[in-house]
Amino acid sequence: MGKAFRTPALVAAATALVAVTAALVPGAHGTGTDVAAAAAPAPPAAAVFHPVVREAAARTGDYAAEYTVYRPADLDQLRDRLPVVVFGNGACRHVSNDELLTLETLLAAHGFAVVAVGGFAEPALTENGSPEPSVITDAITWAERENGRRGSALRDRLDTRRIGVAGHSCGGIEALVAGADPRVKSVLSLDSGFFADGTLGYGRENLRNLHTPAMFVDGGPNDVAYPNSGANYDLVTVPAVRATNPAAGHTGFVYGQRDGNPDPSVREEAVRVLVNWFDFTLNGSRSARGYLLGAECGLCTTPGWTVTSKNF
Repeated sequence: MGKAFRTPALVAAATALVAVTAALVPGAHGTGTDVAAAAAPAPPAAAVFHPVVREAAARTGDYAAEYTVYRPADLDQLRDRLPVVVFGNGACRHVSNDELLTLETLLAAHGFAVVAVGGFAEPALTENGSPEPSVITDAITWAERENGRRGSALRDRLDTRRIGVAGHSCGGIEALVAGADPRVKSVLSLDSGFFADGTLGYGRENLRNLHTPAMFVDGGPNDVAYPNSGANYDLVTVPAVRATNPAAGHTGFVYGQRDGNPDPSVREEAVRVLVNWFDFTLNGSRSARGYLLGAECGLCTTPGWTVTSKNF
């Protein structure tokens, strides 16, 4: 009793388990280095924070919009290629991306390349547009091309197998439609959702086209998108999470307002939700999964938040 021993079959099984684990690590290529990476997984995205560069997307003349890129400044310090998140603006603003500047900067700081709809040097505008999902899917194409373009600072720095799409309000409708694209691996709707009558040109039948996990985040009954967010969550058949904080209303997550008063902490909570959602669904982080799922999830125990999930 208690004597340790090994059999050839046991050694073979253990070797096979290490090989399979390495194969499942994002970005793994079957080398000895990848096996070492499997033994020392990357820290949760919520635990890392990089200085961020905001820069104009190069060569966007052939696309539906201009884009601005938010990314970690020192790419040589990264252990892996960056997952990509494309972000659409409230009011379907396709010229300026000023509205989401803080959210996008903070998301990038946690290890993501954020491609935001809107030009780098454009001033803040009160533009109101209509949904054009091509501004999201074209941004994915831009990232793919930039990842392979000779001379690009992002060449071989992006993992185009790990792409998420997100959007606020009208931009969330763009992201939900673009979620049908087979290149997309994760969708996040922020204060958004399809109307029952197809207002803005896209109805709830589009939810049937989703093929990836989806998350719906809203600001409670004072959020004009609250009914759509809930109804869309109820209708989707993919794995889904809904998170609600009634203190935020429609723009509190974006501008840092709790119950209509300045309070950056509610925006920080929203950033934590975004980071953990994409860390879970794009990077496979167990820590991030635990933040969002289960009765004792981290977000579930954060004051003011209500969280439900299904199909996981």
